[in-house]
Amino acid sequence: MDRPESYAEVTTVPVVDVMSHPVVCVTPGTSLHAALVVMLRTGLRHLVVVDAERRCRGVLVDRAVTAAWAADPSTLEWESVAALLDPRPAVVPADATAADVARLMLLDRVDAAAVIDRGGYPLGVVTGSDLVTLMATHVPLPSDPADEDIAEAS
Repeated sequence: MDRPESYAEVTTVPVVDVMSHPVVCVTPGTSLHAALVVMLRTGLRHLVVVDAERRCRGVLVDRAVTAAWAADPSTLEWESVAALLDPRPAVVPADATAADVARLMLLDRVDAAAVIDRGGYPLGVVTGSDLVTLMATHVPLPSDPADEDIAEAS
């Protein structure tokens, strides 16, 4: 892939070039405690939720687990992942672009989306941080930061 030279060109980058993989998955019946343990052991903030056939049913985000715990700390012991899934899963097809996933994140107010194949099987995860990294690493920085309007806090 040629290196994009503008923010407009970055929007056309294939999502499969941005996503994190392999995917770490849990099932809807997984307890929130077990899902939290997986997050802690892997260092991930997003887990893909798959059904018995391994098809994607959504993305479990650490913020949802934290909110459930804040509302009732015992929730982690008895609630399942299914209770925290959005009714409309945040997913994009493998042929999506960075712009497609950014648009989904904006409209659905999510910070991550699962990338799925035509059968609905997860291939990876794209986060808002992945998109920021894409923009930051694929657009040339000015040669002299003094040329830009940059202010430092004192």
